[in-house]
Amino acid sequence: MMHIVIVGGGDLGRHVASILSKEKQSVILIESDSQVIQSFSGLDIATRHGSGTDWQLLDDLLEFSPDLLIALTGDDDTNLVSCSIAKQLSYPRTIARVRDSRYTNPTRLDFGRIFDVDFFVGPELLVAHDMLKRLLYPESLNVENFAHGALQLRTLLIPMGWRGQAEPLRSFRLPQHVIVSLIKRREGGTVKIIFPHGDDSIQPGDEVTFIGVTDVIAEIHELFDIREKAVQSVVIAGGSLTGMHLAQLLAQRNIDVRLIEKDYERCRLLAEKLPNYTIMHHDATDLDFFHAEKIGQADVFVACTNNDEINILAALLGKEVGCDNTLIVLNNTSYIPIVERLGLQHTISPQTSATNHILSQLYSGKISTLISLYENQAEVMEITVSPHSKIVGIPLAELGPYLPKDLLIIMIQNRGRIMIANGNRVISPGDTVIVVSSPKHVDELGKIF
Repeated sequence: MMHIVIVGGGDLGRHVASILSKEKQSVILIESDSQVIQSFSGLDIATRHGSGTDWQLLDDLLEFSPDLLIALTGDDDTNLVSCSIAKQLSYPRTIARVRDSRYTNPTRLDFGRIFDVDFFVGPELLVAHDMLKRLLYPESLNVENFAHGALQLRTLLIPMGWRGQAEPLRSFRLPQHVIVSLIKRREGGTVKIIFPHGDDSIQPGDEVTFIGVTDVIAEIHELFDIREKAVQSVVIAGGSLTGMHLAQLLAQRNIDVRLIEKDYERCRLLAEKLPNYTIMHHDATDLDFFHAEKIGQADVFVACTNNDEINILAALLGKEVGCDNTLIVLNNTSYIPIVERLGLQHTISPQTSATNHILSQLYSGKISTLISLYENQAEVMEITVSPHSKIVGIPLAELGPYLPKDLLIIMIQNRGRIMIANGNRVISPGDTVIVVSSPKHVDELGKIF
């Protein structure tokens, strides 16, 4: 168990703290707003009223032997000062949230050394990059790269009209070097997360997560009669920091962008930052405006204002005028089931994007989290195999008694060679394996591997 101090109890701080608490980590949260602290009363999270820049408070917390300080307030200066003080007080590691992308871009200044920050997290920039991946692969609900780009994860919604037979996965013909790693299925009014094995099957309407070699995984779209279309035009509702970052990323790929922003002064700033794109000063919830500007002709409509409700409404209007491919930024992840029932399948959360990157830096040693899926019901983890592991040398097909049911071994990397897991593979000491598992097994995996 790790002892972690989090500074800031806003949306991001609360999300990270709750995820770490579920993973049985010891969390102490510092927050200056007493009302925010009261909202943590039902959670297994210790709180301290005060500021992350109060060196005496940080010094007092040393009695808990903290392994890490994560500064997640909405103010860059507060986060940087908190990390600097923590390191001066001998906190082993620090992570700082920053909104200003100049801290995360490589320059001749080493801001990590200047401010004693081991890892920077910029949620707005991370979300923009995650949205870009969704835009480049518009028929995928999620796209992630692993093993330095050699492996890719894609989540597809299996069309209701798919005529494939619901045969067991052990006899289902997938492209070579691709594996089914997770299935999300709706049964009546409930949602079920399945860690699939040979007896399970894929059904129309499932959300299926595949992991495979990057060069061949695109073939799964043809298997399910899903047609991919290259994106050439995007409308962005919201000139937020995320919207601006996304527009800049699209500009590098010569994709046509129109951006809608209600605030006039923000429009002026955006026009300076994005001189070659159309900035429209207007309300993103005006249906007549959408018709007049032919918003429905865009390949993708992105809603990324700083207001979840406006994002949902704007996306619905985008679909109303003919743009079926929408992408929504949601800070409140509890809205996700609601917007999915409204037919808005593509959502992305700044909290989830930032948390995935924080978790990837969190665990030192042989286990690290690469990505969290479905509100932390599943995690993709990278594990270094110990010479003393009891499963070394045993074919994967015979490992059932040694492994939890809700765990799948996806990939084995041996001396730089990447192998998709199948029943004949064996694990050797020093190998790196990628698994999909329930996060409740983190401690158990350390013993298994």
